[in-house]
Amino acid sequence: MYRIFSLMAALLLMQYSMVANAVPAQLTTTMGVADFPDYRVDAGGNLHLVWADSGAIFYTMQNSAGATLIDPVQINDVNVSGNSNTWPAMSTVGGLIYIVWQNTGDGEVWFMRLNPSLGPPDVNNSAVMAATIREVETPISIGGGSNAVHPRIRGVASGDMHVVWESTNGGRVEYVKVDTDGNPLNASVTLGGVASGADLPDVDVDTNGHAHIVFGNNATTADNEIYYAMVDGTTGLKLIDATLLSTDDGLRAGNVTVNVDTLDNTLYLIFKQALVNVVNGGEEIFLARLDPSLDDQDGSAASAAAIKLSELQITSGEGLLQWSVTSRIGLDKRLHATYIDFDSNACPSATPYTITDAHITFDGKIITRDTLTTTGAATSCFPQARLAPRSNRIVWPDSSTGATEIWSNVFSRVETGSRGFTCSLGGQDRTAWRAGDLWLLLGLLVLLAVRRSRRFG
Repeated sequence: MYRIFSLMAALLLMQYSMVANAVPAQLTTTMGVADFPDYRVDAGGNLHLVWADSGAIFYTMQNSAGATLIDPVQINDVNVSGNSNTWPAMSTVGGLIYIVWQNTGDGEVWFMRLNPSLGPPDVNNSAVMAATIREVETPISIGGGSNAVHPRIRGVASGDMHVVWESTNGGRVEYVKVDTDGNPLNASVTLGGVASGADLPDVDVDTNGHAHIVFGNNATTADNEIYYAMVDGTTGLKLIDATLLSTDDGLRAGNVTVNVDTLDNTLYLIFKQALVNVVNGGEEIFLARLDPSLDDQDGSAASAAAIKLSELQITSGEGLLQWSVTSRIGLDKRLHATYIDFDSNACPSATPYTITDAHITFDGKIITRDTLTTTGAATSCFPQARLAPRSNRIVWPDSSTGATEIWSNVFSRVETGSRGFTCSLGGQDRTAWRAGDLWLLLGLLVLLAVRRSRRFG
């Protein structure tokens, strides 16, 4: 018995100090200029990946071992010439895949529903495969060439999808909720001032079904600043109109993303903010924590001071950070800020970039930074490294092989430099390391008890 518990304690200690050495994995091959990837992992562990390439939208499916189940296939039928289709975003509910993207050919955001289970095996004709798994393909933005760009999508258990985008043709950030066929369930809701083309909206949904929307905008400020709004997910009515969160100090802010902690519906916003007015450097990452229930939700703008619980600068000396910062709550129930750092202002840039993933506690402490890659070069002005909600994988475009392909890397739970206990109790102050410490402590106590019984038995 003593040897058994000694082995258990040793295994616990080894697991607690284990460091994973993950390396980037190439997800696509023989593509041209693959860019703007997004993905989801379904309940069976299958990876669903979507991206843009040469004006078309592509999709592939792999199992948990990395074997390809559906070969890369062009899934869109409309306006495939030039760079007309780009910036796809994905959600998945109940085995169905929902995709939105911007079509610069007609100026609209398009919506698609895929059913991968309909894909017959051993089909080499991509047109046949696309037509077989594609169930819906329709525009969902307001018609008339609204120049709708940069969509994001977030699904809920019913299959309804919450979608945001910006309309740069005299429009604003827009929000709509659609059903599984892409039919609008509410009138399009406009938010903020005239869109700048760099507003990059994001959306998340709380446990009451309400949509929380964030974006950058410079319509009423000296430079782009951060805004927040809340919309009733059932009626489509504004509960909180566009509210300026960052200080109008003449220094740019942007790339804001929003994450709902479903334990208490607290919001966690991560964004970049310039600290000084210089061309190179001076941008850092900030974390703001919001509680929208502190507002009366009468449809007017909120008081930022009332709903903002805290705001922290969480990086220092990170460099330019001007191209892409995104965030999600990962599989480990921790915030993750993923950012791409260039040492050049060119757009696009041939300068190699570094992609970093920062593990952040709910109270704004960075536990560690994983460098995911330091190779490749940007193919666009908005290279996107994305982490899906409640996942441990990050995907991005990379040109290190010559052609631009989609790559991926994974992270595991990290505490003070060590990886190991990947379980999590969820929520603020319920961290995986505390669960690990508890089991380690119990194991040591049992070990001491056994030794004591052998001594006095």
